[in-house]
Order: sequence, then structure tokens, then C-alpha cells
Amino acid sequence: MKRGLKITLLSIIAFVLVVGIAIAILIHNVNKIIKHELESALGEGFSVRKIDLRWGRVEAFDISFKNPVGKEVFKTESLILNADFTSILRKKYIISNLNLKNPYIILETDNKGNLIAPFPQKEPTKEMAEKPLPPIVTKKIEIKNGALDYLDRKVSKTPVLTKLRDIELEFKDIAIPLGDNFSTYTLSANVPGNQSIGILKSKGKIKPKTRDMDCKVEIRKLDITAFKPYYQKKSDVNVTKGTLDLDMDTKVKSRKINAPGRAVLKDLDFEKRPGLGGTFLNIPLSAVILFLKKNNNEIVVNFVMEGDLDNPKFTLREGFMDKIAIAMAEQLGLSVKRIGESIVIFGAEGTKEGGKGVKDIGESIKKIFK
Repeated sequence: MKRGLKITLLSIIAFVLVVGIAIAILIHNVNKIIKHELESALGEGFSVRKIDLRWGRVEAFDISFKNPVGKEVFKTESLILNADFTSILRKKYIISNLNLKNPYIILETDNKGNLIAPFPQKEPTKEMAEKPLPPIVTKKIEIKNGALDYLDRKVSKTPVLTKLRDIELEFKDIAIPLGDNFSTYTLSANVPGNQSIGILKSKGKIKPKTRDMDCKVEIRKLDITAFKPYYQKKSDVNVTKGTLDLDMDTKVKSRKINAPGRAVLKDLDFEKRPGLGGTFLNIPLSAVILFLKKNNNEIVVNFVMEGDLDNPKFTLREGFMDKIAIAMAEQLGLSVKRIGESIVIFGAEGTKEGGKGVKDIGESIKKIFK
């Protein structure tokens, strides 16, 4: 009996070892297969150094994607995906957490302002159309120490590059196909400028399918000299210093927007010129400088942006800047009237431009907030 028991135990141990080795080899080869299949499916521009597959967890290292001309448009040090693999049996993929560490992406627009897709778009195959993927539900997406470059080719002949750095993002409860549920998010990022680093914070909830939202946006110490192509014209005095603080509470429901806010332009300084001639945002510079001296070198603007997003005559940018234009003109003591769809601002007494009037000032101011 002892000899038989010993043989039985040795057989069980040997079987466990064989099974363990087989599973290890299988997992090792599965990882290689997945890596090869991904690189084949996504094309020559996609590469990944290593993929680890465990039960309920996938981890990929050094993912990179280059566009057809060889420019790197996306990379991340690591991607960790935790999923309930048994959810496949319920005809639904449930991802409990998707984590990206040190990701980078560049977004670009053409000279008409249309976003250029960073990844090549493939037409769905007949097989994909006949057998679509099951729904995917992601409970939480986390981005740690992210970076984004936004290259705008529309604003001027020389493309304008805006950088976001140190991005921390948490996004909860998002489904594909998009559903009617709200997804919550928190976001923080730094915006490097020529003279200071701006701070961006935002949090709230959004319904991706309908784009209903309720969120707050906070910007501090945004260096406006880094965004001159958006607001400075050839006739304007060159801005050498200045920051923007912005607080906005944005609500969108049934395509109607209501967004009260407060903007503060601080510590403005201009290129030295004889006298006080010239303009800033098409506003007489003498009025701006006089107001700054009397108000702690600040211009405070309160506004409420309202409108119908489905109205072709209303755009977020136009509506927002109309409010900013009116409020800023009033802060400077200028007379404001609306004639038809145009805003007409008349010069204040005592300025060099007084009496002539400055028309359509919204057009000149709106670019700074674009």
C-alpha cells in the first residue's frame, strides 16, 4: 500500500508539473501570438515591445503608433487592462480598469480647422458588419502623467502648437456603443507658456451619446503671449506679458447651453511705443492702460453664455466671445449697442479713438478665447 501510495503521489506531482509547464508554454506563446496578430492587424506603424496575459489582466509595454509618413502620433510606456473574462459568456465585455502610464498623443487640424485622425481609418469588413463586436463597458479609465500636443494649422500661416503636460485623467462608466448613462470625469493638466505654466482643472459628468453635460472648468495663470496668433492683429500693440484666469460652469441639456463664467486678464504689459496710440484687441490702448492702473492691473469680466447648439446661427465660440466682448467693453467704460447681429462699441471720452467707434469688437476679442 505504501509503495502504491508513493507511486500515486509521484504521478500526481508529475502530472501537475507537466500541466504547469504546458500552461506556462501556452501563455508564453499566446503572448507572442497576440503581439504578432496586433502588429499585423494594425499595420506597420504599430509596435509593442511586450504583452503579458494573465487571467483577468492584460499588460502591454512600450506601445507606439506612427502615421504613414513615419511620425509618431501615439505612444505609452504601459497599458494595463483588468477585465472580467467571464463576461464574454454574457455577450458583453466588462473592463473594470484601463490604465495608461506616460501616454503621448498629437492632434492636428488642417487649414480649414478639420481634425486630422491620428490613426488610419479602415473600412469595416463584411464579416465585421454581419457580426459586430459585443458591447464594451469600461468602469474606469485612468491616465497618469499624460502629454498632448495640439497643432492648429487654421489660425495662421505658421501652425500654432499648444501643449498639455502632466495630464491626470479619470473617466468612469463609459460604454461602446454609447449609451444614455452619464459618465463622470476629473481632469488636471499643465499648459506650458512662454513666461509661465498655466493650470487647467475640470470635473463633471457627460452623456457621450447626446453630449449633455454638467461640468466646471478652471484655468489659472494661462500665458496669453503663447496664443498671440489667436487674438493679435498687425495693427495691435504687441503684448509682452499677461495671464488669463477663467472659471466656467457649463450645462448642456437637450442641445441648449447655459454657462455662467468669469474671466480675469492680469498683469498685462505692452511693447513700448511713443505716446498711448494703438490698440489692444482693437480697443483703444489708452483706455486699457488707464483702466489697468486704476484696477490693480486686472480686467475682470463676468458673463453668461446661452444658446441653442442646433441653431446654425449660433456657435459656441461666437456666443462666448459676444458675451466677453460686451462685458469687457463695459468694464472699460465704453458704450455698447447691438445693431442686428453686430456688436458696436463706441469709444469712451478722453481716449484718442473717442467718437470714431470700434465696430465688431467681438471678432477681435473672440480669438483669444478660442
